[in-house]
Amino acid sequence: MIKPITESKIINNHFKRVISDDTFAAKTIVVCSVLKDVFAYSVRYKTTMENKKIPEKRRPFVAAMDLASGAVTAIAQIVVGFAIANPKFQNKLWDKLFKGIEFKNISLAKKSFATIVALIGSGVITERVLVPLIATPVAAKIEKKFFKQEDPQTYSNYPFSSKKHSAFKNFTKLQKKQQAAEKK
Repeated sequence: MIKPITESKIINNHFKRVISDDTFAAKTIVVCSVLKDVFAYSVRYKTTMENKKIPEKRRPFVAAMDLASGAVTAIAQIVVGFAIANPKFQNKLWDKLFKGIEFKNISLAKKSFATIVALIGSGVITERVLVPLIATPVAAKIEKKFFKQEDPQTYSNYPFSSKKHSAFKNFTKLQKKQQAAEKK
């Protein structure tokens, strides 16, 4: 199963480009971090929708906050991460911080620096500074526009709930089929 992936031209070309291009490597790391966060916020949204411990009156805002935080985090991380990964920005920052310092392998040091700064900048700056400031007003607008409280007993009034819940049910059915096949 892994062999076709490792022999794929697309994967190998991607790895070659990551090795040779500092900016591309930094942007790849930022995109991976964003994908992880999008998945995490999707799971948080689903758990919020199913969490009976959250009062029904608060559940719409909490779910809206999960959606808003996920969207703002993804957009902000990509914008900030790609801006920090920009070669002009990296060169200015490198020259300012490491002027006069010698490295054994300058290209490896610059690549590592670009990747680390882009990841830290996109993660820390956006998730700890920008998202809390922006996500709350966005969540209030999402709650007002998409979350209706006409029938609080059903999840059909929540955005994306029918698609996510049906996808989860299909995933659960697939898991049960695989477990039954493995037992045979």
